[in-house]
Amino acid sequence: MHEGSVNPLYIMFLYIIRCLVPLGVMLGISYLLRRFGFISKPPPPPKDWEDEENNNHNKNNPSDGGFAHG
Repeated sequence: MHEGSVNPLYIMFLYIIRCLVPLGVMLGISYLLRRFGFISKPPPPPKDWEDEENNNHNKNNPSDGGFAHG
């Protein structure tokens, strides 16, 4: 059978080109978009947002579905 021997540096180079370069490009584009103001930070949630969420989960409404039936 064909026995192949590939230099490990070649494999590492291919890994860098395939994985790390696109990751760096995406992070760079994201940084530039934030820097130029095309992407802004989201506004903070309302003050009573967590209270409403907790109150809604404490109610056992059958129409919500889930595991609680009864």
